[in-house]
Amino acid sequence: MSDPLALLPLAIAAGGGRLGAFHASQLTAAGLTLLRRSAPLVRALAGKRSAILLPGGPAFLVALAASDGRGALLLDGKASPTTIAWQIADADVGAVFTLEALAPMLPDGTPVVLLDDAPRVAQVFVPGRRMDVDLGSHHGLLLEGDMATEGRDEECVVAYTPSGVRLTSTHRNLIAAGRAAVAELLLTPMDHVLSILPCSDPESVAVCLAAPLFAGARVSTLSPTNVDELVVAAQRDDVTLIAARWRTETGIRVSGFSVANAVERLRDGTLLHENE
Repeated sequence: MSDPLALLPLAIAAGGGRLGAFHASQLTAAGLTLLRRSAPLVRALAGKRSAILLPGGPAFLVALAASDGRGALLLDGKASPTTIAWQIADADVGAVFTLEALAPMLPDGTPVVLLDDAPRVAQVFVPGRRMDVDLGSHHGLLLEGDMATEGRDEECVVAYTPSGVRLTSTHRNLIAAGRAAVAELLLTPMDHVLSILPCSDPESVAVCLAAPLFAGARVSTLSPTNVDELVVAAQRDDVTLIAARWRTETGIRVSGFSVANAVERLRDGTLLHENE
């Protein structure tokens, strides 16, 4: 039997970190409970991918866990409804995890799971049926496994390039990238990482979400409208690192920065936030 920690959501849960107000293990447990308690969702996903149209907060990890080892299409909230519809069809998606405010961007008739109240309750909408799913009061998963295990060489997430090319990342890819980021950024359980990116691409998932949670750190998310808002949030919440995209000589990559460094890069235009 393969090690359960070879699946990205379970490896994240085992790290002992917190995402927003919740332990990562609570959020993963809620996602697994969603599948166990919603037969219509299981049927909608049978033989298909899931899709996630969410910011990078607690609901994202619930959705990733509820994908239960099948590939999850990462949808960009800035994309047009036409683009989203094409990606859903091309990737053969069975159901989409999202929020009520974002659901109108989806094609009519798409099975939808609303996670506005996760990890407490989810709402599942399939053609002809609506159901509220109690996700339970979780104290997290009790996981046993090798924390150094390599991830499964199976599809974890997929995403599309602007030109429409579908890219696949395996559990192995993302776990390795997350561990590399832990080492590069010297992350520890004492860190509080503020991510100003959505998890709509695999690099953001690995660096902004998986890496700090692997290290047992705390992760918060924010979509700042200006530099001052970012500074206030970072100081108020004792943030030690800001995760964002930045321009390099070889292209754009995701990394972590001290608050002072991030502010400086935002002002000189080398740091990019969610809306750029």
